[in-house]
Amino acid sequence: MFKFKFSYVALATALCSTMVYAAPTTYDLRFGTQVVDIEAPNAAGVSHNMYSEFSVSDKGLVLNNSTTDLAHETLGNIAKNNNLTNGAASVILNEVISNKPSALNGFIEVTGAKADVIIANPNGISCSGCSFINTNKSILTTGTVNLTSTGAIASYTVDSGNITIDKNGMNANNSYAVLLGNSININGMVQAANANVIAGAHTFDNTTGKTTSAGNKANLIQMVIPEYSIDIGSLGGIKAGSISMIGNDIGLGVRNKGAIVANSTLAMSSNGQLINEGSITSNGLLSQMVSLADFKNTGTISTKNSTLLTSYSNLINEGDIISTKQLFVTAAGNVENKKQIKGTKGLSISGNNIKTAHNSALYSDAQITVAATGNVDNAGSMRAQNVAISFGGDSAKVSGDVMANSAVTVKSWKDSSYQSGAITNTGTISGDNVSLYTNGNIELTSGSNTTGRSTLASNSYNFTNSGTTTASDMDVNSSYFKNYGAMSGDDVTVTAYKELLNEKTLSSTGDMLLTTQNGGNIINRSSISAGNTLTLTAKQVLNGGYRCNVFMTCGKGTLSANKLVLNSSHKYASNMGGTQNFKNTEINTVK
Repeated sequence: MFKFKFSYVALATALCSTMVYAAPTTYDLRFGTQVVDIEAPNAAGVSHNMYSEFSVSDKGLVLNNSTTDLAHETLGNIAKNNNLTNGAASVILNEVISNKPSALNGFIEVTGAKADVIIANPNGISCSGCSFINTNKSILTTGTVNLTSTGAIASYTVDSGNITIDKNGMNANNSYAVLLGNSININGMVQAANANVIAGAHTFDNTTGKTTSAGNKANLIQMVIPEYSIDIGSLGGIKAGSISMIGNDIGLGVRNKGAIVANSTLAMSSNGQLINEGSITSNGLLSQMVSLADFKNTGTISTKNSTLLTSYSNLINEGDIISTKQLFVTAAGNVENKKQIKGTKGLSISGNNIKTAHNSALYSDAQITVAATGNVDNAGSMRAQNVAISFGGDSAKVSGDVMANSAVTVKSWKDSSYQSGAITNTGTISGDNVSLYTNGNIELTSGSNTTGRSTLASNSYNFTNSGTTTASDMDVNSSYFKNYGAMSGDDVTVTAYKELLNEKTLSSTGDMLLTTQNGGNIINRSSISAGNTLTLTAKQVLNGGYRCNVFMTCGKGTLSANKLVLNSSHKYASNMGGTQNFKNTEINTVK
């Protein structure tokens, strides 16, 4: 290891800088550990040391920041650093000014007063088994270190260079680890009290911690064959209290195939894709992950805090995303779930088109909120205390199941008003209270089950049921109502302003009210029954069927109730035709 000092020589005729090489004050301790007597700190406490080469063997390195002689527990006697006549340094800056990369394969210990350690090498830095002892911050950077006018560390400007953490990892358990490189590869475990990993061309403000991207963009080759600003391999990972990861270059992503564990807060952002193929665990206060391009998870994301996952493109989950608190999933593009997303205290999913695959699941012990500016296609399972689905596109389709202990709401909704998107159930919709709202069509197909254990309320232009629909209290409101399946409840109200058609079974154990507000006809081709009062309000009630050939009448209906209340143009109940079973009748002729 060689260290230079710079001095400036004033000539009589001009000023010029002359680099004077000075032999470093170094010596070896037992076991081969090398000691470097650092330069005297400036007024800001920064000891600025410049090297032609800075590497650390497995024997380790001591940065001597002691103003007194020391008896080290394991390394033996270490003489005081005679450069520190005015006191120890608070920051030790080690800057490589040659073209040689740094290989850190052992411990780096600050003796004497604790200090920040900075290793700056634009040629690249590798670490495999490097550790930092008696440091506040451990900073590896391939950027330029910028000083203030008083000599303090102002910022870091990165535009090139790679940092690699290899299989033996990096140990900064007792300090704040900072990695600042144009690209960062982590193939071993990084352990730190807190960790900040920032890649791509950027400037990092040392005072505020703010990162400003240079706005560099991936080239065509990098777009076709994806490259990653931060790439964590399958044997790599980061374990720390708080973790912050930022990929700055536009189009270059962040990928994790290893294990990330944050015990306080977790923040990950990428100006390209954000891809998790490994495990991400957050046990602290807050987790936030953001991508400019697609967010893809095929691994496991597990958090014990409020969690925000955001993509300014698409978000695709093929793994497990689980939070024991509230989970917010947001995409400017589409959201697609192919496995499991769970927010125990609440789950919110928003995007353009939202799609769930067969055998996938959205779970919550509280509320699931699904908000699509486009369409919703649920072939999987949504299960929660409450489920609220809104969509602004053409359709919401349920071929899987939507099940709630309390309320299920599905509505066509955009710009604070109801829209005409179609609601289609070919699977199961079940809740204590079920509400379906659209200005368009509601279709409950053959084989579907729609159940409101307490209430079922719907509003639409067309309502068509071919499945099994039940509720304790059913209230259906539409312009056209068609039942080809089985609809039943304790009390049933159907309002169809244009036409009400029943071709199978419509029944209630209590009262039933069927009305067209005298705007259309009630047509019964099968069975309508009420355990108590059946009220029919229409221009006409057509229960007698129709002549399907010379010899037969088809579609002849049956009306049954304890009491019939008929509000129509008919003078007599017999005018309705068909089979009628009533104990009492009340006829109100309306012209």
